[in-house]
Amino acid sequence: MGAAQEAQACLAFYRGLGRREPLRGLCRALLAFLQKLQQFAGGSVKRCKDKNLEEALLLFQELSKGLWELDDADVLPLVRCVLAFQMETTSSSSSFHKLEQIVTKLSEGKESLVAEEVNKLMSSLTEYKQVLSPGELQTVCMFIEESSLGRHHWRLSLDPLLLRVAATLNWVLQDPTARSGEWSYVTVKTCLQLFQAMPKEVSPLVWSEAENSEILQSILGSLLQVTMGQTANKDACLLASTAVSMLVNTAAEPERGARAVLTLFQLVDQGPGELRFGELKVETSVLSSDGLARLMLTRGLLGCCKKEILSCRLDSFAPQACLLLDVLFPAVWAVSEEQKDYHYYRFQVFSLWLQRVLECLPEIRKVKESRMLAENSELLHRLSQFIWNNAESPVEGASEFIRSSFQHLLEIYRLECHRFEDLERPLYEQFLQRIITMPWQVKARYFLLCAILPYVGTEKVLDTYKDLPQHLLNCLSTNHLCPAASDVYKTILQQQRKQWIEGEEPATEEELAQKWALHWLPTLASALTSPISFLQSNASNYLLVWTLRLFPASYALLAESCSGGDSAHLRAWVALLNGRKIITGALPLGGETLERLCCCLHSREDNIRLAALGLLCCSPRTNQALSEVEVRLLKEFLPLNLNCDSSSFRQLLQAAVRKALVRLRDSALSQLRSKMQSKATKRSAGADPEGALAQAIDFVEWLLQLSISFLTPGSNYQRKKTALLLLAAVLETCTDTWSPARKKGQPPQNMEALLSWARQKGCWDFFSRSNLLALLSCLQDSTNEVRELASELLIRYFPPAFPEPIAVALFERAQEAVSSPRVQEAEAGAVLMKTILQKSDGSTLERLFPEGKAAATLQHRGLCFAQYLLRMLQAHYAMACQDLLQAASTNPMHGVMVALRRCLLEVPEGAVSILKGEHVQNWQELLSHLVTLLRDISTFLLGVLQSRQGPNANQPAAAPSFADMVNAIGSLIMLGKGLEQQDGEDAILLSEEHNLILTCCWVSVKEIGLLLGGLVEKILPLAPPAGAEPLLPLTVVKMAARVFQEVLLKCRHWGAVEGCSMGFTKFCTALLNHPHAELQAVPRTMLAQGLELLSGPRSSSITRRAAGFPMLFLCILGGEDPSKARPLLAHCIQTLLALANTPLPQNWDQTLDLPQVSALHVLQTLVRGSGLGTALLQYVTPMMALLLKALGSSSWAMRNAAIQLFSALAARVLGPKRSRDDSCAQDGVSPQAFFSRYPQLREILLGELHSALETAGEPEGGRFHLCPSLHAILTLLAKLQPGADGLSSVSTCFLEPLLQLAGNPIYAVRVMAAKALVPVVPTAEYGKILLRLAGDLAKRGGVLSHNMLHGRLLQIQALLAYAADTNCSSPDAMRSVAHQMEGQFWLVTPAQQCPLIRSAYLQVISLLAGSCTQGFAKRFREVVSSELHSFGPEQKARSSELQVGSAVFHQVITHFLCKEAASLAGTERVGAVCLLLQGSDVDIQSAILTWVIEGEEERSKDLEESLQLTLLENLKSVLQGRRDKEFLKLYLEALVHLCRNPPSQAQDVFHKLLGPAAACVDVLLSMVETESPGPDLLFQALSVISLLFVLGSKLRDYPLLERWCVMLERCSRSISSEVLRLAAARSLKLAGADVVQSALEASCPSLLSVAVRVMDMGIYLLQDEDQEGNRGLVCLLHVLLEKFWGCQETFEFLLRHLPTMDLSNILTELEANKAVSLYKEDEPNVFAEPAVLSRLLLPFLLQLLDRVPASTRLCEFTQRWLKATGPSILHSLQHCKHWWSQEAIAPLHMKALGCAKVHAAVTALLVKATLLAHMLDGLERTHISASEIHCTSQELRSELVLVQELLAQHGMAPTFSLDYGITDTRSSVRAV
Repeated sequence: MGAAQEAQACLAFYRGLGRREPLRGLCRALLAFLQKLQQFAGGSVKRCKDKNLEEALLLFQELSKGLWELDDADVLPLVRCVLAFQMETTSSSSSFHKLEQIVTKLSEGKESLVAEEVNKLMSSLTEYKQVLSPGELQTVCMFIEESSLGRHHWRLSLDPLLLRVAATLNWVLQDPTARSGEWSYVTVKTCLQLFQAMPKEVSPLVWSEAENSEILQSILGSLLQVTMGQTANKDACLLASTAVSMLVNTAAEPERGARAVLTLFQLVDQGPGELRFGELKVETSVLSSDGLARLMLTRGLLGCCKKEILSCRLDSFAPQACLLLDVLFPAVWAVSEEQKDYHYYRFQVFSLWLQRVLECLPEIRKVKESRMLAENSELLHRLSQFIWNNAESPVEGASEFIRSSFQHLLEIYRLECHRFEDLERPLYEQFLQRIITMPWQVKARYFLLCAILPYVGTEKVLDTYKDLPQHLLNCLSTNHLCPAASDVYKTILQQQRKQWIEGEEPATEEELAQKWALHWLPTLASALTSPISFLQSNASNYLLVWTLRLFPASYALLAESCSGGDSAHLRAWVALLNGRKIITGALPLGGETLERLCCCLHSREDNIRLAALGLLCCSPRTNQALSEVEVRLLKEFLPLNLNCDSSSFRQLLQAAVRKALVRLRDSALSQLRSKMQSKATKRSAGADPEGALAQAIDFVEWLLQLSISFLTPGSNYQRKKTALLLLAAVLETCTDTWSPARKKGQPPQNMEALLSWARQKGCWDFFSRSNLLALLSCLQDSTNEVRELASELLIRYFPPAFPEPIAVALFERAQEAVSSPRVQEAEAGAVLMKTILQKSDGSTLERLFPEGKAAATLQHRGLCFAQYLLRMLQAHYAMACQDLLQAASTNPMHGVMVALRRCLLEVPEGAVSILKGEHVQNWQELLSHLVTLLRDISTFLLGVLQSRQGPNANQPAAAPSFADMVNAIGSLIMLGKGLEQQDGEDAILLSEEHNLILTCCWVSVKEIGLLLGGLVEKILPLAPPAGAEPLLPLTVVKMAARVFQEVLLKCRHWGAVEGCSMGFTKFCTALLNHPHAELQAVPRTMLAQGLELLSGPRSSSITRRAAGFPMLFLCILGGEDPSKARPLLAHCIQTLLALANTPLPQNWDQTLDLPQVSALHVLQTLVRGSGLGTALLQYVTPMMALLLKALGSSSWAMRNAAIQLFSALAARVLGPKRSRDDSCAQDGVSPQAFFSRYPQLREILLGELHSALETAGEPEGGRFHLCPSLHAILTLLAKLQPGADGLSSVSTCFLEPLLQLAGNPIYAVRVMAAKALVPVVPTAEYGKILLRLAGDLAKRGGVLSHNMLHGRLLQIQALLAYAADTNCSSPDAMRSVAHQMEGQFWLVTPAQQCPLIRSAYLQVISLLAGSCTQGFAKRFREVVSSELHSFGPEQKARSSELQVGSAVFHQVITHFLCKEAASLAGTERVGAVCLLLQGSDVDIQSAILTWVIEGEEERSKDLEESLQLTLLENLKSVLQGRRDKEFLKLYLEALVHLCRNPPSQAQDVFHKLLGPAAACVDVLLSMVETESPGPDLLFQALSVISLLFVLGSKLRDYPLLERWCVMLERCSRSISSEVLRLAAARSLKLAGADVVQSALEASCPSLLSVAVRVMDMGIYLLQDEDQEGNRGLVCLLHVLLEKFWGCQETFEFLLRHLPTMDLSNILTELEANKAVSLYKEDEPNVFAEPAVLSRLLLPFLLQLLDRVPASTRLCEFTQRWLKATGPSILHSLQHCKHWWSQEAIAPLHMKALGCAKVHAAVTALLVKATLLAHMLDGLERTHISASEIHCTSQELRSELVLVQELLAQHGMAPTFSLDYGITDTRSSVRAV
């Protein structure tokens, strides 16, 4: 019987046994234990199963002693039941181990009974069987490994087991399918377990002549066949080699084991023959040809062979020879030199060999008398060479093996030096120098540095490696280098602290900190205060924590360096506090600290606010309660930061709040336990826990309500997503829901007590109706992220079933949504369907599907939903066949497909329920009908686009063109409208009907692919019950394959192809990894057909007309198991390479794709595909050779395809980009690592370079000789990064060809040759090469071509730029180069007539400026300045002939002078730049202005002030000149950029220029008002106007301000473009605060009105922002309330911000249920939240109304507003009450729940009604009647309360008050 039947029988037995009185308690405990076992067996999620089994184990441990009282007959059912469960859990070692613990407990006192049952079960596995199945073998393995009784049984029954294992191995090796799958793996694993667990029993069979075993001989032969590559299963090969090694270990004498190993390697080296292994003789016939056998065998021996055998002396070898050094190392070295596709194992074997040498070193010394690692030994040379060559290997995991190998090598060397008393140890010094010469961008250098630090000491490293601190900072600016740099820093600090503490005099912590500061304080302080946020963040996370841990007293030193007030110092200060709090657990918040922390919490920068929030929330102890100050700051912070636009900010915000919630929860639980203990002991607690408990309960309740209140559709995406994340944090930490998907973070065991306590206080009603409705509204959101998160929260935390009325209404809404033509709405409907499916019970299903009440399928909700959706899809398809246009607009098919995919594939318990016997047949029928229907739909839709309809219509082989599809759809539209096709009318834009049909077709095709792929992936591995047919028969699978093939070959839409490809990849993966050969053959056949189609003749284009054709190959090949050999990939690549290398025919049709071109495109797709990963790296060399050849093809299509393949291949071999800059050195690998990885590629590239040099030369007949592949080669070389090798490096062979290319006549080649030279030259040789290049420059009058001279200068410039950036050349070397270049001074003088050469020389001297002599620098500057002398303000423009490169030369000179003035200052230099700015040359002026705007270097204060004044003085003339708009925009932008902080001199000068400035403002205003200058120029013009207002207070007269204000109002409208709104915001930011301040000081009514309008525009514009807008809005509203409440415009403008939507009209449109358009109209401002803004404005409007009696004008306006709007408000209230009181329209209520317009209108109505009641109240107090309002204020308030309660029941009226906690009315508008 199976485990389930045994459990049922056992339950029945112990229920009967429990009727006996003495055994009742024991039987009750046994029944509970058995029920837990049943729950364990019935679970579908591993964590749930583990949890149930763990609980069962605990129950059994408690009752086990009682079992001693039972007889054997009473215990026997329990033993059989437990063993039955154990037999079914052999695939899970953790579950088996727990059950084994139960069996062990059972054996105590009943050992013979349990052993007898185990023997029966084990015997049944092998009895009457010759070949064991994989399941039986796995059971044997598990019992041998984990079960002592099972091991004892097999020890006694070893011979029959060996017999069956041998037979199984022979059978598996003969069956192609079995030997490549799991069967071979588990068979070999069984052998390994036997040899490992029973060495004493196996040993005589191998090494004794008397016990010669043919069975074991057969097993050994089979294992060797597996090791030699007879199986494609790589894991089986690894295990086989390990098993052979375990067999070696059974040798009683190490010498015999060593001889057997030697024989094995001789066999591998010499070929097939007889193997003598102990007393076993084995004939081997087939050996692996790729070196894998040697690798596997070596790995197995190194991994588990005994060290006595490895270090054993070999008599047959030379004297002092041992197995490890003289047999295994040659094998290791041979493997390391092979370039095969098993690089990971190469590095592993190398590391293992060094590890075993280190372990066996004492034994090796007995064999070897001399040193292994002598200074000049070949062994040391090879080991070092391997490490340095592969230190940068991109192979995953290689860096760890290289690091461990280096550590082992250093330790072996240390032990050898210690033994031979060698005190010098020069190897350490050599290694250290080698590490230092590596570029800082190489990650491996830091691992190696960490390894060598303990051997050479920190002082030696810091003295030798002066640039280490700076290089560590560079690493912290590069993400992937941060952990490595942190390890170095940590290791150094640990070594330093240890050294200083162990010194002669003990040092205090303060003294230790001072010593640390001498080395590291400047470095760490500069990193913490760096303006680069990435560097600062990484320094805080990586360096600061280790500093404070190892040197606590360094806090005071660091705090002093972070005392500034700018953002960088604030960020550093918060990081420092955070580090201290983590270590000490204390954070005193008071005084200056609190004030500064508040400043950080309200900073403009996200990272500062997040750091401050993390400081509040984190704690080293999770049960440390939040202080009152922390809670208050959190309540102030969170509402202001809900709508941040940054996704990472939202995630980090949630993580921080989760930490705070955990602290609150754990501290509350701690207080609750203390309270309970106090009650139990009747003692009074020292501190009343009620306060801390109440605080925790209150904050969680507040956060819950805050989150729920912003889940309405009226909130924007950012606010809603953040609210959902916060709600998720609340539910995750403060409920008792156990989440099987999480390994950590499960609720505490006593969480129920805290929940009960909170509910008694009326709080924490997490699953209330209002909360449920809020999340249901999110399910209808237009964004996938919101829908998915809301659905996850509902499914995970809320009760198992929705209330029945809600479920029914929601189901009707889901039906409507999945039938929407809008893709987002249809996807929302699918999410609704999936959620309803998971939250339904039997009674709900009866309501949803009344026609199926009597059907048995109602018992299975998944099947019920699937059948319903299938019927719906069939109905939609039938409608599409009749009228596709009507179906596309009312019942498209894609929504139902999405719902089917989600319900079938994304419901976790679906797979388990599918296999329930009573419904298997129903599922089989449903799946078969579904695949057939999808096939018909696919055929129909593809036929529609070809003007062929119907499932049986014949279709052409090629996909239609876009024109054909438009014509076909046009015919359908005309047919649907009952019109005739009209020819000759070409529409420019597609109509709504075209878009409807196209969307229906493409999205449906995409969903068909995703659904079919997901079905096969999930359903195919499920084994049906015994005797049942497969759930997906072969015919159905082939049908699905044809669908994929048709779509990928005949579909042009990339979105559809991409979606279908995702499904097809899953489809192929499931088939290729299936054990049945006929299923594996399906994708193989498709691949063969694809290759045949690719190479065969055809009448139309394939790749152009079918974007999915290359994807067909990628999906099939991506489905192969990456852990095994890839025969399909190898076959496909070889076929494609052969096809692409085929010569082109003499005459080919340009309209058709050549097979060669198609092959290149397929190769490019394969290389770009992420699914194949490193599997393609072994084909890099032939592909590179192919594309270089194709670049010279006479066919443009071939050249184009080759360029695309080169791009993909370069990205693949050089690794992923780690920076945005293409030339960034961090993105490449060194030439040494690259060409070690691809050694043959070097010769290919070098050959192409030499060929290019041979063909290059002087042009003949005006034509150059081009080498098409040259640019690609240079690009590839330029993408490498310089290495540390000397001139003997593998890359230096490229040096001479690249130097010769400097004279190439093509400019682009010279530029790329200079870039390619940088990585080719070793960094240690930069000085020598630079001197050589400088020496090659021609003297004046010398003979050197202009091209060569220009190319040499470019190469010098490239090398100098890299040397300056990395500081890899010494100052002496730079001075030598500078001296050489000074001798070429004539290159910058007019004697050199080529501007490009002069520019290049100038740029070279700029890089050498710090190394040149003063005299040369002065002479150089005079020549450069004189070049631009003629462009001064009093000079006329020269009318010389235009010369190529002159403008570039002048721009370079200008930038040189600007940089010099910025760095050296000086009146003369600054004045020269200002004179050029006033000159006549537009190019020079533009160059200066561009440098001002883009210049990153720090400018001197004198230069900035001079440029500011010059720009201000010349503004009028520039505006009057009215030159081109581009120059004017540049001028204005530079002026604004410089005047961000205007100096006092600017104010003085401006007062002198008041008249001209007013004219400037007038001209600018006239320009923006009448001339339509364009958005960019308007942006700068408005900014300059505002700047002039700020600089000149007397300009702020009313006419100019009025014109400015009108213009800003026009730009700030929500319908304006983003650039115009940004222009208005920038203008307000510059001048708004000054205008408001001036109005307050002047108290002029007209200026006050302008000020109110300015702030009103601010309110509009702040809605464009994210979190910054929240605080800005509140500040503005406070200013308006406190300072401008008496202005009538204040109340009027605020009322304008309330939405003016008519709720009645919106509800009427909702009821009409009209056909929706395909696309929703975009909102002008996606950040705007009318509903949220209305709630925010309400308290301010009410306060304004309270001040009405003090202002006559305000009183009159409010009365007019009341008369105009009061009646409509009352009418809308009544309509609202009536509409939501109708129970019959519940589906409409659900639809309204997800409608943003309804929410905004309802919120506005409630706000207006509240204002109306407040107004009536005020009028009643002053005895003023309101005849238009027929009710009193009290009656209106009562009615309003009723409406709000009614709306709240339907989730429409959030009651949470928007109190942002900002009560400081002193906040001025300037703070915004």
